[in-house]
Amino acid sequence: MSQENAVSARENLEAFDRRDRAAFLSGRDPACEVIPDRNWPEVGVIRGREAVWEFYLSVAEALGLVSDDAEIIDAGSDKVVTHRGAQARGQTSGAGVVFDYSVVATFREGKIFREQWFADRSAALEAAGLSE
Repeated sequence: MSQENAVSARENLEAFDRRDRAAFLSGRDPACEVIPDRNWPEVGVIRGREAVWEFYLSVAEALGLVSDDAEIIDAGSDKVVTHRGAQARGQTSGAGVVFDYSVVATFREGKIFREQWFADRSAALEAAGLSE
């Protein structure tokens, strides 16, 4: 099942990049949650696939993200690690910043159930039971 989860993770990412809300939501468990990195400005767990969609949309729009290719790592059984870098521009200043996070996705019955963000790629791999 783990290879299928890696494929599902990529499809979900691509659905978001296309802003295909229906496809994005269909790849998520209705009770899914996102746990941002502890250094993210808005802390707290985002719960429910609709809230997750809105959260990701607000992040992408606020930062003016231009996505780069994502690295997706099959971590076995129910976990996938996605590392994604992107160029962002401050809305007011126009200053360029690098958006560089890793996410550990946990699947339940073929759908993304939980995503936990990490600013440190090594910490994400460790959380998924892997190492560099």
